[in-house]
Amino acid sequence: MELLERDDERSVLETAIDAGGVVVVLGEAGIGKTALVASVAHGRHALWGACDPLITPRPLGPLRDVAAQVGGEFARAIADGTREDVLAAAREALANSALLVIEDLHWADDATLDVVALLGRGLARQPQARGCLVITARPDARREVRRVLSSLPAERIEPGGLSPAAVARLAGRDAPDLHAITGGNPFFVTEALAAGGEGVPASVRDAVELRVGALSERARAVVELAAVVPGATELWLFAEPAAAIDECIAAGLLHLEGQTLAFRHDLARRAVEDSLPPLRRRELDRHVLAALEFAGHDDPARLAHHARRCGDTEAILRLAPAAARAAGAAHRQALEQWEAALEAGAGEEALEGVAVEAYLSGWPERGIDARRALAQRHADDPRRLGDDLRWLSRLLWWSGRGPEALAAGDEAIAILEPLGVTHELAMALSAQSQLAMLADDLTVAIELGERAAAMARALGDDETVVHAITNVGTSLIGGSEHERGRELLAEAIELTSDDDNACRALINRATATLSRRREDPRVDADLDAALTFAREHELDGYLQYALGVRANVHLYRGDWSEAEVSARASLDLGEQRGVSLCPALVCLGRLQARRGTPEAGATLEEAWRVATKAGELQRIAPTVAGLAEHAWLDDRLEEQVPHLESTYALANERRQRWVRGDMAMWLRRAGRDVPAHPDDPEPYALAAAGDWRGAAAAWNRIGYPYEAAGALAEAGDIEALEIYDRLGASRTAAHLRRRLRARGVRRIPRGPRPTSRTTPGGLTPREVEVLAQLRTGATNAEIAQALVISPKTVDHHVSAVLTKLGASSRREL
Repeated sequence: MELLERDDERSVLETAIDAGGVVVVLGEAGIGKTALVASVAHGRHALWGACDPLITPRPLGPLRDVAAQVGGEFARAIADGTREDVLAAAREALANSALLVIEDLHWADDATLDVVALLGRGLARQPQARGCLVITARPDARREVRRVLSSLPAERIEPGGLSPAAVARLAGRDAPDLHAITGGNPFFVTEALAAGGEGVPASVRDAVELRVGALSERARAVVELAAVVPGATELWLFAEPAAAIDECIAAGLLHLEGQTLAFRHDLARRAVEDSLPPLRRRELDRHVLAALEFAGHDDPARLAHHARRCGDTEAILRLAPAAARAAGAAHRQALEQWEAALEAGAGEEALEGVAVEAYLSGWPERGIDARRALAQRHADDPRRLGDDLRWLSRLLWWSGRGPEALAAGDEAIAILEPLGVTHELAMALSAQSQLAMLADDLTVAIELGERAAAMARALGDDETVVHAITNVGTSLIGGSEHERGRELLAEAIELTSDDDNACRALINRATATLSRRREDPRVDADLDAALTFAREHELDGYLQYALGVRANVHLYRGDWSEAEVSARASLDLGEQRGVSLCPALVCLGRLQARRGTPEAGATLEEAWRVATKAGELQRIAPTVAGLAEHAWLDDRLEEQVPHLESTYALANERRQRWVRGDMAMWLRRAGRDVPAHPDDPEPYALAAAGDWRGAAAAWNRIGYPYEAAGALAEAGDIEALEIYDRLGASRTAAHLRRRLRARGVRRIPRGPRPTSRTTPGGLTPREVEVLAQLRTGATNAEIAQALVISPKTVDHHVSAVLTKLGASSRREL
């Protein structure tokens, strides 16, 4: 069929493919993504792979399709290689063919997302030498897919629905009713026209059912069997005669793809599948499973899919563990397979699988019950029981349950110590050192960490050494041995081969330096290194935390639009990470409070819930400061004094001078007499002595304009208003104007007019700049170049603009 109203998209796609790099074709189901790509790829040497809508996707599914086309090293890498082997094979195949198409990325497994992300970033750096990667996906894809897509510096193409004129051309008549019902969706339009009859079908399902209803009984059996097989169905699976298959092809429901039969679109397959009675669907899945196993089919994910669909417990127990083990780095898919096996009655192996994969995939809550069940099973084996409790402690901490984590860790050590020097005891000691470090109990953290490191060295256990010296190094930062602490963390990064340990050391170096030595100029480079590592190794828990920390750095430095982008990018990674949510929530809450956004209170209360659940000073203190500022701006700071006093006392006990100085400042604002300390950071020491302009200068030397304005405001200096107005802190500025008027100050600057302070949809200044670029039709890459920001940051700004203005696509915008 003629491809209507796609000339612009075809031109952009052709240009992008010729130029090299990454292209993302984004659109709803049936909008014609595949047809568009196929029309341009026709005549080119292209490799094609597709993700399938299995219950749990095949690990590396589309890359397996490509390996079958290429063979050789690619096939060997898929069968036996590491992720790096698969990536290298994909790069080689792309260099040879110049075009690689990955369809339906919204169904992708985590391992595929890893390779696509790395492959796409490599292409962005050297597009001319390595060809073009074309990806099709739906905009309503799960969060992890959207994150990968947003991280790719890609040309984005978003086909829209057909116009009434195009629908009329397809129908051969004016068809306003057909356009109104289908919304111009090309697949729905063609299905409705093919269904024939009176009127217009109300849905794709109705249109497909009309076509299926016209088939013979044997042809319907063919269609029904094909409907329970995601993707293409091997011809040998059909028992019906060739005439029945030909009838389905002639009806336009199915088409041949080599030795397989497939629906023209998954929407049609799902329409038929959804119409099947439940028992009939189970019967068909059971038939497919038996035939595949009899034929020796070796894809465990596909076999497990049909086993789970037909509810065959014995088959699930046999196939789901195999699929989990085959998932490799696709930790989320492995977790789902182990959970299916556990639900079917599997034993200890499945419990261990759930516990480990839940931790690695960033869903600690899903692993806690499994680890507790393992501890019960190992009650008579002290070594294994102690290790289970140490693992449980880590899972509890990730989920934000600090006191429970500490108790489980103490119990692990008590059980393991009588057994003497073991790997399990060394790791349990290091785990408790980590918890002490996180709670700012630094003396205990160093003592336990050094003991664990010595024990691990005696055992030749390098990774436990790394874990332990990371705790010690982090604890030393901020004191007199600051440089030694950084050296230990550098040693840990150099020594480890474990991604988890390496990323933790990188994150700790950045965050510990920021929280204890804000004036250290290395903070930005440390944080950049941590963010890059977390992104490249798909460590979402660490990435979420580091993005939140980056948001707070932008907040301190006065770049509030970037602060909001980073905070929302962190929160977009989801709620399952426990403590990792805290920095972004605090940053966003303080931004909202300063701007006068109504959601400020709710955001800060959510931060408080997460922080108090963890029970750690580094979570609680920033949240208390945010709540205090929010209350102060409403002239009700007294409400927060109990929180301020308890946090001040804990910071004083733990020798956290920046936190202690911050709490003291707020307590003084509440009218409390708080003495200065000899080691107070310079800005707080000068403020405590009443030298407000000196304090403002000290804040400016560090690069914190809002805090400098706060010091000037205490001196009654109207220059503070200029800073607040420039930053967009309208609520803080209004609060200062009230205070100045109360003091009898005259000629107070009025500040920006409401018309210049607000924009349609509440866009930030940076979003206004992005909107102006979007109006010219600029791509993300062009916007990034024009505004001197990263393409990923542009993507977040574009999403924010679309959301705030109520548009679903650039075309609609």
